[in-house]
Amino acid sequence: MAARICAIFSHYSRAEISLNCLRRLKAQTVQPARIVIANNSTPDDPALGLFQTYANGNFPPGTLAIVQLNTNMGNAGGCAAAMNEAFSHPDIDYVWILDDDSWPRPDTLEQLLSVEDSIPGTDKPLIRMSLVVDPSRNDELSWPLTAREPLAAPYDWQNIALRADLPDTPAIPSRGGWLGALYPRRLWQEIGVPTPELFIRGEDEEYPWKARHAGYSFATVRSSLLDHPTPPSELMHCRIGNRAFFYEPGLDASRFYYKVRNWAWLQRLKTPKNPIKRLLACGAYICLALHGMLTAGDWSWRKTYALFRGLHNGFYGHLRPY
Repeated sequence: MAARICAIFSHYSRAEISLNCLRRLKAQTVQPARIVIANNSTPDDPALGLFQTYANGNFPPGTLAIVQLNTNMGNAGGCAAAMNEAFSHPDIDYVWILDDDSWPRPDTLEQLLSVEDSIPGTDKPLIRMSLVVDPSRNDELSWPLTAREPLAAPYDWQNIALRADLPDTPAIPSRGGWLGALYPRRLWQEIGVPTPELFIRGEDEEYPWKARHAGYSFATVRSSLLDHPTPPSELMHCRIGNRAFFYEPGLDASRFYYKVRNWAWLQRLKTPKNPIKRLLACGAYICLALHGMLTAGDWSWRKTYALFRGLHNGFYGHLRPY
């Protein structure tokens, strides 16, 4: 029996962008059985009527569900609620993680499902991901992909920025991912949903890490393309040994705060009994982030405060809002 997929994404204020995501889902050669939109906006948002009207005219009855959140919980909280709604239906086998401005091409889901989800020697299903590209840049990668050659050592990960440098294999072993990932029901049953308090810029690191920690592996399907714009400013990349640091110029202080706070919080999850190691990692993060700010002409007192406050809160396990 064919797998039944539920596509999920969060909506806040960009009505036409979210509506275009629905249009792209309608155009799929293999259509999802259900679609769940988590509404971070108010219940009287006119966009909700647009979504429902479009769904009524283009999908079978009951395909679209809109989950209304009590407050804006960001992408992490929205996807957590949408994931729970999707898997509350026993016939759903997978959720497909999208964003309002991540638009699948007509065969994106079909290509994603063309790769088997089984891994020889393990009973854990393979987590398949779409390749996220920017059509305005000739389908170049929207951001670096952490991947390796199929026969490389399990720890030999490379941060690949150019599509031409990807391993020449249909399913590329990958470190993990969020956007475009096809997460199975079994994983949800084992680890639950992303932590809603991450708000933004955290679920993309936390949930894949939890999946890997539970014994799951990831692969990016080369032929499954998901359109998504690149960040407005080019990422700055620094590699130290087998560690990589990326600085994104142009982030406002609030987004930068969540990125930093969530990173430090995740380090606490990874090494709960080694505060010295985490403290050293935070010190290195401060140096690299300040270097990135100064190099990009992106420094400000407000952003510097967000850096130190975010690291402090994350280090002590406090997911306080900005």
